[in-house]
Amino acid sequence: MQFDEITGVLRGLLIRLDDRLALRDVTLLAEFIDAGEFGLALEQIADVLSADAHALTRDERADMLSLVSRMRMDDRVHRALTSCPSR
Repeated sequence: MQFDEITGVLRGLLIRLDDRLALRDVTLLAEFIDAGEFGLALEQIADVLSADAHALTRDERADMLSLVSRMRMDDRVHRALTSCPSR
């Protein structure tokens, strides 16, 4: 997956999750994405969502886990998302 694709998927997630993320979190996450800190951005998205057990759609969860796989990240995001019920 290329830089532009990862950027697009992460920005798309921020838009889709806007109703479940505080503005300050969205701002910080956008800064991580702009800086190319994609793994950190994805981990923080999962952490913020899991902290309040926000529900996720199947597609939102699949997009995040697909990024984890493509970026060869550890299982931190997957563990965090277990706290998020299905929407």
